[in-house]
Amino acid sequence: MIAAATDLPVSADLEDGFGRAPEEVARTFMAAGATGIVGGSVEDTTADPDAPIHEFGLAVERVRAAVEAARTLPFPFTVTARAENHLYGRQDLEDTIRRLRAFEEAGADVLFAPGLPDADAIRAVCSSVGRPVNVLASGAAAGMSVAELGALGARRISLGSGLSRSALAGALAAAREIAEEGTFGRMSAAASKSEIDGML
Repeated sequence: MIAAATDLPVSADLEDGFGRAPEEVARTFMAAGATGIVGGSVEDTTADPDAPIHEFGLAVERVRAAVEAARTLPFPFTVTARAENHLYGRQDLEDTIRRLRAFEEAGADVLFAPGLPDADAIRAVCSSVGRPVNVLASGAAAGMSVAELGALGARRISLGSGLSRSALAGALAAAREIAEEGTFGRMSAAASKSEIDGML
């Protein structure tokens, strides 16, 4: 539905490929290609809180399976490979770079390590691989501009849930003002109904 609603290219967050085995990841990417999207990401997460990151070899095979499936589609499909260490408390930049390099060798078009802790880590990742690197505009990166992230080597920036969380923060702040102060000042900055209707 989203792909049909816009003329812009749509990429989907395909999470962990909706399966552990490389063959399951391949099936997910084939099915995704049939929806009208032209890109998707695959993570190296397991959904197991006790062991949240796939073993290195399996993680690489899963990316390779996604790439091989994407290359059978009758149109260019961008595969983004994600190394999730930093989102799961594994502050191991060396392993993150090792994974991203292996994902690059497996054919991924874009590389992504969400949750990098600072500018030095972003620069290290971007300078360690040859494919474009996506940076998530949250945490340390949220305090940087597009130009600053570009200077560090980022070639794509994603927002994750940032816009929706920003909207909810505004709603919470307005609700607290009403409850605690009995005033409606924050609502004066709200978008008008006609502006919202125009966007939708």
